[in-house]
Amino acid sequence: MLLSSLSKCTYLRLTQLLVVLFTLSSCLSVSVSVNWTTIIGFTILAGTYLIAFSLKTPEPGFDSSNPYKGKKGKGFLTKEAERRINQLIADLVVYDAGLVKSLKRFDVIKRRTECIFAKRSRLWGSMDYDQTFSLERNIERLIPTFYKFTLAFQDLGLDAFLVELPATPYGADIKTFSDAVRCVLLTLRTADIQRQMQQLREQSTRLDPTYVENKMRFLKAEDTRRWDRPSWVFEFNKVTFFLTSFAPFYPETNSRYSFGADHCYILFQPEISFAIHDLPPDVAETNWDCPVTVRDKVRVAFHEAGREYQPPLVTRLPMVYDIVKPVDQYDSPIQWWNVS
Repeated sequence: MLLSSLSKCTYLRLTQLLVVLFTLSSCLSVSVSVNWTTIIGFTILAGTYLIAFSLKTPEPGFDSSNPYKGKKGKGFLTKEAERRINQLIADLVVYDAGLVKSLKRFDVIKRRTECIFAKRSRLWGSMDYDQTFSLERNIERLIPTFYKFTLAFQDLGLDAFLVELPATPYGADIKTFSDAVRCVLLTLRTADIQRQMQQLREQSTRLDPTYVENKMRFLKAEDTRRWDRPSWVFEFNKVTFFLTSFAPFYPETNSRYSFGADHCYILFQPEISFAIHDLPPDVAETNWDCPVTVRDKVRVAFHEAGREYQPPLVTRLPMVYDIVKPVDQYDSPIQWWNVS
């Protein structure tokens, strides 16, 4: 009855102790000659240690079935990878996305946010905004670099891509900011669809006509009216992203508070990075009194800072609602992607 209430590891420890005692008693009763009882005893002892090691309780959040855990690159591209990427983007990248001023300006948010991973994250960013160009034109200028990011982020150990928008005019209010975010996503997505269609046309002579026709039908213009479906997620070059945004008008009580940063920001984080960092699955419940998982610790930290937020599984809303949040956390969720 007592043994049935013990864990497997505890039971094995007791077995090991019994084997040791049995072995020692055998040794005391034999001569200097080889004793087979002793050999068998030590063999059993070694076996119990091996079994105990294999049954070791995993750390919280560990998932042995996660094939992407730790699959972060060494921080550089091989010559072959760089040659392949340069062929795809035709050497159109004209700036170093790891040394742009937008990353320095965003650093105040990165350092002071309660998100545990933000402080040590590695980012690429957009170049300085040109006020003589439209918003669409500014986003088009960074498309080659964003495309390169999707090709190289895993090898380079990058965690996200940052797009900076000037506070004047896009940080004036939630409506202006929402329109700008929608424009950024549409511009990127439209360019991605056009690139895929062009590649398909170039390969059409080597592919089945029915396949080409079906793919072309699938690659139709993006419809923002369908962004609130549960399955929607922003995608570029077949990489799906989790998006967050920050703006100067968010108060200190909002999880998107920008800590005095002058401009607006959209952070594009590849969803696969959650698997690479081995984050536990998202859940609706939070262990407030004794946080164990990373997600628990982040939520508790935001709560203690006065910037508590509702996780998506609690609100039961599609992902799109979480990209641009209301100014007041108690306001109703806004359909920011709809054109008024």
